Amino acid sequence: MNSPKAQAGSVSVAYLQGLLDYLARQGIEAAPLLAQVQLPAGILAQREQRVAASTYLQLLELGLARSGDCDLGLHLGEAVRPGYYGVLGYLIMSCPTLADALHRQARYAELVGSLGRVELNDEPLQTGLEPQVAHSWQPLSAQLQRHTSEETLAAWVTFGHWISGLDLAPTLVRFQHPQPADISEHQRIFRCSVLFAQADNALVYPKRLLSAPLGQADAQMRLMLDAYADRQLAELKQGDSLLIRARELLAAQLAAGPVNLPALAAALALSPRTLQRRLGEAGLSFSQLLDETRQPLVLHYLRDPALELADIAFLLGFSEAGSLARAFRRWTGQSPGDYRRSLLAD
Repeated sequence: MNSPKAQAGSVSVAYLQGLLDYLARQGIEAAPLLAQVQLPAGILAQREQRVAASTYLQLLELGLARSGDCDLGLHLGEAVRPGYYGVLGYLIMSCPTLADALHRQARYAELVGSLGRVELNDEPLQTGLEPQVAHSWQPLSAQLQRHTSEETLAAWVTFGHWISGLDLAPTLVRFQHPQPADISEHQRIFRCSVLFAQADNALVYPKRLLSAPLGQADAQMRLMLDAYADRQLAELKQGDSLLIRARELLAAQLAAGPVNLPALAAALALSPRTLQRRLGEAGLSFSQLLDETRQPLVLHYLRDPALELADIAFLLGFSEAGSLARAFRRWTGQSPGDYRRSLLAD
C-alpha cells in the first residue's frame, strides 16, 4: 500500500486574523493567545507572513476553550470577509463567473492556507433532480477536523453570497464527522439538509450556478491579481521546499526506529542548530513537525482494515499501540477504533 506524501502545512496571517477578530468580538484578547503559542503580537501587521498550520490549530483550540462556543468553526465561517483570504479573496471577487472564481480558488488555495484540499466534482445524476456539483474539502490534519471542516464550508456559503449577490441555500451539505448533539446552528447557516458521518465534506448545489455572473467582475484587476498570486505561490513553494523534504525524510524514517532532530538534520545535510532555526522560522518545533507528519499518515493507514493498531503504531514510530491511541485522542478527541468504525460505516 502506498503512503501519502507528507504535507507542509502553513496558514497566512490574513486568515489567522479572521480567527482573532472573531474572538476579540467575544471579548477574548489576541495578545495573550498569541503569547501562549509563542507568536509576537506584531505578526498581525504582516498579513502576507505565514504561521505553521499546527499553530493555527492551537489557536483554534484555545479559542474553543476560552469562548465555550461548541460551534466556533461555523461562526468563524459565517463571519468571513474578503480580506481574510488575502490576495485570493480580491482575485475571486474580480472573476466574471462563479466557475472562474472556483478555478482560481483551487489554483491558489495554498496562499490562504494548506489545511486541506479543495475539489469540484459532478454529483451522480438523480431522477427528478437537476444536475448537481459537489464542492468538497478534505482536511490534511486529524486535529479539530469538525471545526476546520465546518469553518471552511460555512465560509464558502458566506463568501458565495457575498460575491454573487444570490441568497440561495445549497441543495445539501455533507460532513465526515459524527452529528453533534445540537445542529440548530448548522440548519440556520446552511438552510438545507445537513448530513453527518458521510464520505466527504461538501456543499452540493445545482451545476447551473457555475455560470452565475459575479457583480464585481473586473478583467484588468483579475489579470493583475493573477500575476501577483502566481509570484506569491512560487515564493511559497520555494520556501516550503525544506519542510516538504523534512516531512518526506521523517516519514521514511518513522518505521526504522526512534526519530530525532539530529538524525533528520543529518539526512538534510544541515547541522541540528540550523534545522532548529529553520523550523523556528516556520513557527514549528521538532515535536510539532513530527505530529504534523504522523497525522495524515495515521488517517491513511486507518483506512486499511488489514492493518492492526499495533502495525500502524510501528509504521509511525510509536513505541506501542497505546502511545498511538493517546496521541490520536489528543489530535482528534476520539479513539483510533471509533474513527475506523466511522470510516467503515460510510
